[in-house]
Amino acid sequence: MKNPQNPEEWQEAVDAAEAMLLLDSARQYGLITGGPGVHVDRCLEVLAAGRDRGIVPRPDAIERVLFELMK
Repeated sequence: MKNPQNPEEWQEAVDAAEAMLLLDSARQYGLITGGPGVHVDRCLEVLAAGRDRGIVPRPDAIERVLFELMK
């Protein structure tokens, strides 16, 4: 997988990683079923690399990502 190339792409990637980890947690706790598979290690890598660049998930990251998934 390639890494994001600019701040906007990093923000989108960090938001997506955060949202996917939240979805994976909800699935593990039995709160939801189905949905896309989650590569947890990659999500954690993206979040760490984003933090190194001063980019953290936006407060509404999960809503943004879910909206895009439902299109």
